Amino acid sequence: MTTDTTLALLAATAPFSELPEAVLTALATNLETRQLAADEALGPFAEQAAGLYLIESGELALVDSADNTLEKRQVGELVGHAVTVDGNRPTYRARALTATRLRYLPADALAKLVDQYPLIGQFLEGSPGDRLRSIGSAASARLSQLPLRRPITVTPVTTIRQAAEAMARHRVSSLPIVSGHELIGMVTDRDLRSRVLAAGIDTAQPISTVMTPSPVTARLDGRIDDALVEMMRIGVHHLPVVDDQQSLYAMVSAGDLMRVQAPHPLRLVRDIQRAEDHDEVVCLARQSPALLAGLVHHGSEVTEVGRMASMITDACTRQLIDRARERLGEAPMTWCWTAFGSQARMEQGLISDQDNGLILERRPEGDEADYFKAFADQVCDGLNDCGYVYCPGDVMAKGQWRMAWQDWRRTFHGWMVEPAPKAVMQSSIFFDMRPVAGDFELSQSLHGEVLEQASESGLFRRFLAAESMGNRPALGLFGQFAREDGDGGARGINLKKRGVISIVDLARVRALEGAVGAVHTEERLRAAAEAEIMSSADADDLVHALRFIGNVRLRHQVSLFDAGKKPNHLVEPDELSGLHRRYLRSAFGIVKTAQRALEQRYTV
Repeated sequence: MTTDTTLALLAATAPFSELPEAVLTALATNLETRQLAADEALGPFAEQAAGLYLIESGELALVDSADNTLEKRQVGELVGHAVTVDGNRPTYRARALTATRLRYLPADALAKLVDQYPLIGQFLEGSPGDRLRSIGSAASARLSQLPLRRPITVTPVTTIRQAAEAMARHRVSSLPIVSGHELIGMVTDRDLRSRVLAAGIDTAQPISTVMTPSPVTARLDGRIDDALVEMMRIGVHHLPVVDDQQSLYAMVSAGDLMRVQAPHPLRLVRDIQRAEDHDEVVCLARQSPALLAGLVHHGSEVTEVGRMASMITDACTRQLIDRARERLGEAPMTWCWTAFGSQARMEQGLISDQDNGLILERRPEGDEADYFKAFADQVCDGLNDCGYVYCPGDVMAKGQWRMAWQDWRRTFHGWMVEPAPKAVMQSSIFFDMRPVAGDFELSQSLHGEVLEQASESGLFRRFLAAESMGNRPALGLFGQFAREDGDGGARGINLKKRGVISIVDLARVRALEGAVGAVHTEERLRAAAEAEIMSSADADDLVHALRFIGNVRLRHQVSLFDAGKKPNHLVEPDELSGLHRRYLRSAFGIVKTAQRALEQRYTV
């Protein structure tokens, strides 16, 4: 092969694809050539690479000491470095399946390259989890990049009147309370109205009597998007910003952040919250995919996009509920609208159907039942108008999932006492539940009981673990990607069913073992590690595998959206870079190892 051909191959092969062109050109010129006849072996190789081989033509099998085939490697892939198979790092040989031509980088030259470009060493020597962790987060604007102003502050002994005067004088609507450099509380103009004027509090009292103690803060080196998400989560418009020493540095408002981030999905959330009728909600909701795609183009990753997408769905749901109550009048009993599935986990994406239910205080009768049927129909129909299509599995409040608290409890109890494959399959989505509107206690108390029952029912968890094994990672025989067909002639790896959901299912079972209340998948994995249900290293590996697989899927969907096509979950691996294909195999390998551990634990 010519030097140009070798250069093109290097440029497409991970991790060399990340090197500057001048370095690749020098490599292409200086690599040695090796030839293997069919069935000829190379190696053995172990942890320390004795140089590195790039396959230019032919095919190799990686075999262990018993001559069992571990993987197959083809043109554009490497051998000679440490490999991870089923969680282990075996010594292996490379056996030629056909006449094979290799380009060889000697150990000393490889060592110099690793010294100059640590990414090469991280890729070749690290475990699958280490490889994914080395990717890092995409760049995003930080609070430290903004022209933040030093805050106006008062001390705990400042009177309420003096604090109000300071706010008026400096024209600020929030006021941090500090003791030395330590932030101990905060008060807003809304607090003064509700906690002082409305309550008739003497304004000569110290401000510490009406402040919010230990307020949520943002870090100076934190991302702007994270600060915005936190404001929306806790329902505030200002956050104190602290430095590395946890000292108060500035105050920042949602308006400040939205001005530098616009257009931004959280601006859309605010507009939806202010919408005055059904049609306006629908019109605004239809803007969501474009704004989320723009977020991805600006470097946001799947965890953040999932939270924002779910916040948009929540805002639409609450507004549609308000419109239904305006038309139907007040409900005849307390109720709670509850989200299930990806909305509950705050993990939605560019395309989402609706999964929801309505928990009622008691069994409705007569007109009460008619009220809640109309209520559920109007909200679910509105969500469908917004682009959240009806659930294919009919998990909706307008279907059968509208019942009294006691009937919800009885349904869950029946699934756990007498688990059957179909019941377990139906139940899995309902462990991912989160209240959206109404009386949150109805949903939270039900979730608490369900968690407790599931943690005590080993038989049910065994069935659930067996059900989760149905979503295997998309790796076929000898580490080859497993493709499948989809609608419209699409073909590729189903990164939802055989990637993301595989990890979601694992996290759910592990969380149920310890009655972990979190529903967000990453939070479940972290909590399971803290409860020593799984190791911290395994949990962290799964978190990074989930992020990588999710990001590949998300960017694929955005590229389809940008092209005016309907987003799907099928990614053709040949369209990924060599580095990303290798990382994807690493991520799938992490999932396979975790599934094997779950199988052994539950003997499924």
